[in-house]
Amino acid sequence: MKSKFVAIVFVALMINLLSNAQSVTLGYVDFPPYEFESTDGRAEGVLVEIVQTVFQKADIPLELKFLPFQRALTTAQAGTIDGLFNFYKNPERLEHFDYSYPVINNPLVLFVMKDSTLTFNGNLDSLSGKKIGVLRGYTYGKDFDDNSLFVKDISSSHPSNLKKLALGRIDAYPCDRLVGIFIARQEKLMSELKILQTPLKVMEGHIGFTKGKHQNVLEKINPIIAKMRQNGDIERMIDAYVSKQ
Repeated sequence: MKSKFVAIVFVALMINLLSNAQSVTLGYVDFPPYEFESTDGRAEGVLVEIVQTVFQKADIPLELKFLPFQRALTTAQAGTIDGLFNFYKNPERLEHFDYSYPVINNPLVLFVMKDSTLTFNGNLDSLSGKKIGVLRGYTYGKDFDDNSLFVKDISSSHPSNLKKLALGRIDAYPCDRLVGIFIARQEKLMSELKILQTPLKVMEGHIGFTKGKHQNVLEKINPIIAKMRQNGDIERMIDAYVSKQ
């Protein structure tokens, strides 16, 4: 009887150890409505919900840790945490991180006044002579940043740029689509604005993991991400989140 009890305890301990070994800690940052910390300290946002769903489907325990982006980047690179999201690829980061399949697309679109006649077909020449609001410190891309055909009006925040736009002080404001909608609704401006269909660019958002340490996790979550994108689950989650804001 005693040996049976010891065996049960041993099995229970092994299950617990295996469960802990598979646990993953990801950093998330202040990037509403994709990810942010609620007033009571919970992880919130549409991308938080998507990532949690992916890990639930993969049966991998997940812990989320709210951090400033630079700290999340350095601690994930050092392996203090396992990774972070929303994470974009660039050559420098590829040296230090492994990437999941793309989880979401982040389109950078042009917000304009509701009665604006401005059109954009992907060619920056169509913005010639216009006053374009830009966010201080944000890199839009070399072609945009170096372009002198239009006037750049610099502000320090999304709300200030969207307010300028609603007042007609600028002609357009490039902003992440969901971020712009989220803030415009908060500021009660969305009814005065519209979004041009063609984006300036589309960034793919990944989960980034400490280089060389989480291939087993990637092998489990990548097929799930691919299936969720293919069957429209991720888009439906985004649409549902936006509609309830």
